[in-house]
Amino acid sequence: MEIDNTVTNHPLNGDGRFITLFECTGNLTLKLTPVTGTPTADLYLAYSFGDSEFTNFFLEDGFGGYLGTVGELGTSPYVITVGALTSRYHPYSFMSFDMGKIAFFSSRGPTRDGRIKPDITAPGYFVLGPLAGSTDEYILMAGTSMTTPIVAGLVALLLETNPNLDVFEVRNILTSQALSDGFTGSLPNNIYGYGKAFLSFTSDAPGGSDGGSSGGGGGCSMAQGGYALSPLLVFFGFVLVRRLIRR
Repeated sequence: MEIDNTVTNHPLNGDGRFITLFECTGNLTLKLTPVTGTPTADLYLAYSFGDSEFTNFFLEDGFGGYLGTVGELGTSPYVITVGALTSRYHPYSFMSFDMGKIAFFSSRGPTRDGRIKPDITAPGYFVLGPLAGSTDEYILMAGTSMTTPIVAGLVALLLETNPNLDVFEVRNILTSQALSDGFTGSLPNNIYGYGKAFLSFTSDAPGGSDGGSSGGGGGCSMAQGGYALSPLLVFFGFVLVRRLIRR
């Protein structure tokens, strides 16, 4: 089979691409032979149920995941990509729990063109939340879908201070105040990004005036006041008030 990928350019980056679908079992060999020149081919293995990755970065990262697994939407330079941290014990899970460690399912970078992803990490394995359709029940859920709302709450605080911030300014503030610890190692990296989400003050937002200063990317966790994962505090405060009212 011959594929002319000069006419299959991706609309976003102009690179040639092609997709080969295998619906069979057994050992398969895919051989790519260029017609002319010495082009570079990045092969991405996509599976129906997870474990998809660029073969260039098929390397175990020491935390239970593989590098080069971040998905297409999360690779955009205009997206704040968030990884999930182990944050709560689940009594019925067969997995081990190292609180504060990157979740095994959280996708790692780098992107195809070598950029660091994720940008930041936050709690996501597990998170306690209200059960849909119930008025008095809660449920433990895991995933980066649990993580991104936490960072979205921090972004909301920044935009409340200065609605004119663009995505790059917001990301710079979040990454400059992110924390490091024994799990993250040297930052930034393609597992924890620039560190663990922490917003000590919104004064770093251009036009903001909270007072105080940030700890800097990978800084210590000795924040004086301010907003330390405020969305979580608001949520647990809401739960407490509801329970007091029911009593």
